[in-house]
Amino acid sequence: MKKVFYTISVLVLIGLLASCQQKLNDLVDSNPYAEGSRKLNINLIYPEGFEHEQKAGAEITVTNPSNGAVYNILSDDNGKASIDLQYGFYRVAVTDKGTPVSGAIPMFNKSVDQVRLIDTLKGDLNLNIDLIVSYSGQLIIKELYYRGSKGLDNKNFNYDKYIALYNNSNEVAYLDSVCFGVVEPYNAPTSPSAWTYIVDGQSVLRDTIPIVEAVWQFPGSGTSYPLQPGEQAVVALTAAIDHTILRPMSVNLDVPGYWVCYNQRYTNASYHPSPGPNLEGRWLDLLWKEGTATAYPFSVSSPAPVIFRIPTVGAHAYVNDPANRSRKPGSSSSTEYVLIPSSWVLDGVECFDRSTKNKRIPASIDATYALMESEHANLGKTIHRKIDPIATAAAGGRIVYMDTNNSANDFYIRESQSIKE
Repeated sequence: MKKVFYTISVLVLIGLLASCQQKLNDLVDSNPYAEGSRKLNINLIYPEGFEHEQKAGAEITVTNPSNGAVYNILSDDNGKASIDLQYGFYRVAVTDKGTPVSGAIPMFNKSVDQVRLIDTLKGDLNLNIDLIVSYSGQLIIKELYYRGSKGLDNKNFNYDKYIALYNNSNEVAYLDSVCFGVVEPYNAPTSPSAWTYIVDGQSVLRDTIPIVEAVWQFPGSGTSYPLQPGEQAVVALTAAIDHTILRPMSVNLDVPGYWVCYNQRYTNASYHPSPGPNLEGRWLDLLWKEGTATAYPFSVSSPAPVIFRIPTVGAHAYVNDPANRSRKPGSSSSTEYVLIPSSWVLDGVECFDRSTKNKRIPASIDATYALMESEHANLGKTIHRKIDPIATAAAGGRIVYMDTNNSANDFYIRESQSIKE
């Protein structure tokens, strides 16, 4: 009797194991990371009026955010490229430089997230990418210091952030009415941004950019604050004082000609002490503030700052009109964000601390990202634009920086803050 019982039990166990194995096989079959590969065929579509720009050499970067693998390929004469890839989800970013028109250089960019190469596909995956045209800017973000430094006590210090704007053209630029903000979320997200829509099954960032927490603006009547070709404007994002007295690795942000994001609605004295005497009258206006934060939150790992102009009814009226704000899609939070059309953006930089993060800024502004990983934190390092040697020579030696709207190409990690020199 016991022998029969044991036999039945073994048979039942084998049946259960077989059933579990089949379910496991089913899961493996539907797993996008299962072993195997597919060919990705990319077809670049240039904007109307720029079809003649189709040529060999467009730079295509394919990234697997799950493991950080990056593949760089070039388009052929027909604007096409192909690559064999393991199953997975990929990000495809494209950058191409066009022929100058009246001195302006058209840039063609696009970034597509969540490109799915899975084993249920039949044959190759064909991906059409509609490129977006933009132009190299007059006013650019030259340098961004956000990773912090250390004091003599070897403790991390993060109250000394700044951003440096630069006139990269051969004509006078004006800071008057230029706005500054940070794209939501504060830190580069680990999952795709909520501010996307689906096109042909692919996730694409919206053309309206959500600004989080605050919108700042340079004062002036239109021509009050000129910036000559090759000049920069340094803006302290937190404490505009001389930090080097106690922390030699840090910077002095109380310098004549500098600016500061300062408003008494931010009451945290560590982040926002009264600016130094050299910055009297050099405070950016706080046009809009959301929430109850006592310090202006600016990421120390992976910010996404943008500068822009609001050309319509006036900046103050625009940001305070509820019709121009929105809650986060899919969220129950009442927090609102100011929506800025990407065409108003003068420049922006997507910053990552890991290549596996996801983008917030559309490709027309920044096709990729500047990468500064955690090993570079609190060492006084910055991300800084590379010099364009050809454009600099053509400008008679006035420094012209790279501006391809592709931060992976345009920026490098600088070992110390440039304003200390």
